[in-house]
Amino acid sequence: MKLKFFTLLALSCLLFWAAGCVSTPKDDLVFGLPGKDKIVSRYELPYDKVKAAAITVLKRNGTLVGDDLVRKVLEARIDTAKVYVALDDSEPKITKVTVQVRRGAVADIDLSSEVDKQIYGQLLVNH
Repeated sequence: MKLKFFTLLALSCLLFWAAGCVSTPKDDLVFGLPGKDKIVSRYELPYDKVKAAAITVLKRNGTLVGDDLVRKVLEARIDTAKVYVALDDSEPKITKVTVQVRRGAVADIDLSSEVDKQIYGQLLVNH
């Protein structure tokens, strides 16, 4: 009887924990409520120019925390939000930018959209 109880308790905890995890571009799982938190854009510009524009925007708005060269992900803090900018240059002549923002355990699509627009604006200024 105790075995069934603890098995049921363990499965319930696992189900609760799995439902409260969100994947980040760095392939980490963080606690959070699922929701729309990503904006994806594609630019016909070289990877280096897009990365430079993203770094400029993140430094202007907050603090650049990390630059993962292997996964091509920039991480920053803007106020209390964690901002991830993933860059993908797998297609020739096209760089895909994914901006994900999490404020605590909640998605912040407004800030994600704002960062994406600022990256686009910075690309226009630099181009």
